[in-house]
Amino acid sequence: MTDTEILEDLKKIIHKQFDIPEEDIEENSYFDQDLNISELEIEDLISQVEEKYNIKIPQEVIPPFEKISDLVDYLYENTEISV
Repeated sequence: MTDTEILEDLKKIIHKQFDIPEEDIEENSYFDQDLNISELEIEDLISQVEEKYNIKIPQEVIPPFEKISDLVDYLYENTEISV
């Protein structure tokens, strides 16, 4: 799976969970400033992502997720998903 495919998946998840239009979600969007997603809501998002990709993201790596790209990069590097 490519980083672009992961980004598209995340857009769908964020749109469904937070009702943010997919076209408003960009790779460089900040969760808090651009998308108005709080730290608590990020944890909910992480739960959805973990379920979708069947992985467990350790709590200690979540705080550095400031932008969509941070999460995309983490998933790209830490999942073994084949197309």
